[in-house]
Amino acid sequence: MFCYSSAQFYNDWRYTIEKDFIDSDGEQVKYAPDGFRTWGSERYKLPFPKVPNEFSVNCDCSLIAIAAENDIYIYDTIKFEQVLVCKGHVFKIDSLCFQPGSPKVLLSSNPNYQPRSASEEPTIILWNLDEMQKHQMVDSSVIASIASQATDDVIDNLMMASPRIELSAEEGMSLTSAIEPIIERIIKKHTTANLRKICGRLAASFQSQPFSPSGKYLIYMPGQHPRSNGCDKWEVRIYSMSTHEDLFTLGPLNGHTDAIMWTGYSPDETMIATVAWDKSMRIWDATTGQEKYKFATDGQNWTGCFSPNSKRFAGTCGDGTLYVYSLEDGSTLFKQNWRSSWLRALDWAPDSNVLAVGGEGYEWKPGGLILYDVDSKEIRQERILSTEAMRLEPEEKKHVGGKWLEPYAVKFVDGGRKVVVLTSGDGGIETYDLESWEKWRFARPGIDPPFDDEPEEKEEDEENESTQELVSKKQPKERAVGTDFDNPLAHGGYKMAVWEDKKKGTIFYASMDGDAVRIWDIPMTKDNGA
Repeated sequence: MFCYSSAQFYNDWRYTIEKDFIDSDGEQVKYAPDGFRTWGSERYKLPFPKVPNEFSVNCDCSLIAIAAENDIYIYDTIKFEQVLVCKGHVFKIDSLCFQPGSPKVLLSSNPNYQPRSASEEPTIILWNLDEMQKHQMVDSSVIASIASQATDDVIDNLMMASPRIELSAEEGMSLTSAIEPIIERIIKKHTTANLRKICGRLAASFQSQPFSPSGKYLIYMPGQHPRSNGCDKWEVRIYSMSTHEDLFTLGPLNGHTDAIMWTGYSPDETMIATVAWDKSMRIWDATTGQEKYKFATDGQNWTGCFSPNSKRFAGTCGDGTLYVYSLEDGSTLFKQNWRSSWLRALDWAPDSNVLAVGGEGYEWKPGGLILYDVDSKEIRQERILSTEAMRLEPEEKKHVGGKWLEPYAVKFVDGGRKVVVLTSGDGGIETYDLESWEKWRFARPGIDPPFDDEPEEKEEDEENESTQELVSKKQPKERAVGTDFDNPLAHGGYKMAVWEDKKKGTIFYASMDGDAVRIWDIPMTKDNGA
């Protein structure tokens, strides 16, 4: 039986493309000048004491919040200097989002559960960053000092006990390590005692949108995580950010009965959508909470997205089917199955007609990304990755391709002129300009051609070579990061944030890599700048 881990994939993966976007002349798109960048050429690198796991950019793009385990680090987006640390959660944060329209209000949530530990009710914390600046938490160095003093007191008391007990240096260090998190937990509890909290969870997966576009309303799921068995009740509640009260529950009697994977408001805020594993996608009236449409599918559903004009809804099913529905009459505009596994990345272009769809692959090919014209029902562009260059036997490559190379997120930017995609396994972020037909790639080193186990190419006259050929020659010839299979840092990006600075005419990216958050940038189209 073939066994393979993600760490092995990170080590063996080599970036190759079977099919890429093409320009109006039918030629494969080329890299823009400086279009290929690897670690070391990022604009900023933000390291953390623990592996980062979530981030969010605020509504005026002035701050980025980054969660590393159970702490939140706030940076400005000018020089990317740390301005604040928010400490309140006991366990790992699983969702982080700024409130639209309120650049200093941040929400974070965690399940408050850890294996072999006492579980607590899941908590959503509402942070007012201005207030947190005035009342910052006790510094970690102070906590360490208090723990050390407590250890000294324990040691002294044991020395005076009968019988006398003398601790070794190693035992003293172990005692300090045990005391320090207890003190930190007590301080966190007192520091956040006056903060608003909600007992519940935020939908954080597959580009879910917890807030309404105006930021007035919040979507959350109350209480502990139910079982994903098709029988338990999965409640969704709408919370007012002005009154800080629940407005209503979606489907209190006949709601979802299995895991809810995606939630979001329509751009006009008249509807709410939920996408779940119970073979249904549902549209709710945002004023009353009544079910408006229930769309039945043939399997577990993963993600959804409202069109910018609020007239269409797209969702994906685990059997590789893309559904597009009319929100004017609830009809199915079309149902397209690409014989794929999961399609879990989705975004509409500003014209409300073109969809960017990404998944483990379609037609059983890995790393599929397509631009699909809903009106004509035609594929406009497609990118398919290849496992051909991986250091595996041919039969083994068939097992790993679709399972590891999956677009985790896709987003139109620059007024729809560009589309951005993050691919797991590969760990890179790519951007395609749909007007100039150029592309950019930000990746960990050593996985793009020419590979380190290939012979050196002969020197040639570079004057007549294309940008893409020159870029390939300049790529580092080192083995892929990830040779240490037990190292949690040995892989590339698995989350991204994208925002636009129209005054600077720049698109910024944050890639959440195993060892740091890296900041990259590319220019916006000039007439879409200031």
